[in-house]
Amino acid sequence: MHPDSVGRPPPPPGSSSGGPALRLPPLIALLLAVMAVITAVLQVLGPVVESKAIVMFGLYLFLDGSFQWDRLYSLLTSVFLHDGWLHLLFNGLWIATLGSIIHRVLGNRGFLLLFFGSAIAGGLVYSLVNWGETLVAIGASGGVFGLIGAFGHLGIAKPGQSRRARLQSLLGFTLIMMVLNLAYAYVGAPGAEGAQIAWEAHAGGFLAGILLMPLLYRYRLRQQLLVGR
Repeated sequence: MHPDSVGRPPPPPGSSSGGPALRLPPLIALLLAVMAVITAVLQVLGPVVESKAIVMFGLYLFLDGSFQWDRLYSLLTSVFLHDGWLHLLFNGLWIATLGSIIHRVLGNRGFLLLFFGSAIAGGLVYSLVNWGETLVAIGASGGVFGLIGAFGHLGIAKPGQSRRARLQSLLGFTLIMMVLNLAYAYVGAPGAEGAQIAWEAHAGGFLAGILLMPLLYRYRLRQQLLVGR
């Protein structure tokens, strides 16, 4: 079986088709808990320790104009740092809602690959657009926008549509999200006063999510079909 689009995979072994439409998977609950604990610890320890943590684990790949290969780890570690509780709450709501939907389709491994793959892609795009500059970015927004992009295959481009219609729906969705992303960055959003929005990371994460979703879905579908034989 070679699906041309993302649809509804067969349920994994041992699962039922019933149950609530939105249930927070343990993996996502753990991910959010880790982010919350890190935010709480840094808030308690104070601004000095928080600043040191951002310098050590925040995303920046250039220093004095030179690329820092030894800082590639920050593409991952920066995902767990947030600029206060409001920032974490905003990202956490998206991770909990859209992440749970994506998790039902991709499972644990697929969700992790999509979320962190999108976050890394967003960080790379952010670094490329700001080539040579030492700009620090923190937060899970790249991964969040990856989830939004992936959701386009489920909620925007319907499984019953033709391939052409799906591509048109996804293209329109992408254009709308890019416009909203730029507006969010340059016009501002509630609670973002004084904060710079890394629209480049959002765009990179979104595009990664919309591209990774079909690949990861097909991989999981093949694995389920092999298990079912």
